[in-house]
Amino acid sequence: MIAQAQPTNHQEIAQRGSDMWAKIASLQMPSQSQYVSYLEGMHLAAAMILFICGLVYLLQGWKTFKMLVIVNAALLGGFVGNHLGSMLQGQNLPLFAAGAGALLCAVLAWPLMKFAVGLMAGLAGAFLGSAMWSYVASAVGRPGIGEYSWAGALMGLVTLGLLAFVVFRVVIMIFTSLQGSLMTVSGLVAMLMHLPPLRANLHSGLSDNSHLIVLLIGVPAIIGLTFQYSALAKKLAKKQKASESS
Repeated sequence: MIAQAQPTNHQEIAQRGSDMWAKIASLQMPSQSQYVSYLEGMHLAAAMILFICGLVYLLQGWKTFKMLVIVNAALLGGFVGNHLGSMLQGQNLPLFAAGAGALLCAVLAWPLMKFAVGLMAGLAGAFLGSAMWSYVASAVGRPGIGEYSWAGALMGLVTLGLLAFVVFRVVIMIFTSLQGSLMTVSGLVAMLMHLPPLRANLHSGLSDNSHLIVLLIGVPAIIGLTFQYSALAKKLAKKQKASESS
């Protein structure tokens, strides 16, 4: 009986994870339970890769932003291509469409770097705005207001997207810190989910406590932003001293 129940549980987790991506594809914010279920079903190797890549975004975002923007563009193009390919009939068409979309967006991101940064920043702002709108609505006991989280997403999209053309460096550090924090925390939680003594407590704690999610993602994002800004300030100060001495 136990051997039969275990695969069913994994199938349910995988289904809830696919539901989360389907919700993202329909431009909706996934629920906490969908997010936690997706992490619970993530493979250990994928969780480790996500964690390591997240640290690069979080701590080295400004130094390597061109490479990271191209990677983001490829992932975004692959996701959109896969979604569009799944709407058409054809064998392995979603896979081919994902590859074509990833290659196209990666190639275009290099000559259009500033516009690509504006797009990434806008998407990060949309995610942040929607998440904060839903969080505040839940915190004040007005869940009905959360249905209008699209308004927060729109404000974040416009604000960060336009700021990318005004304060380029700062916006890069903001969106790489936010994305890096989300990736790092998600990878770490997914790895801890593979430890049976922690799985149940993590699942219940993260699914039921919206404040914990905000702290887990918000605090590392602020630390990463501070670290990147300090590193950039030191670099600029060294350049200024070198120019003055010469």
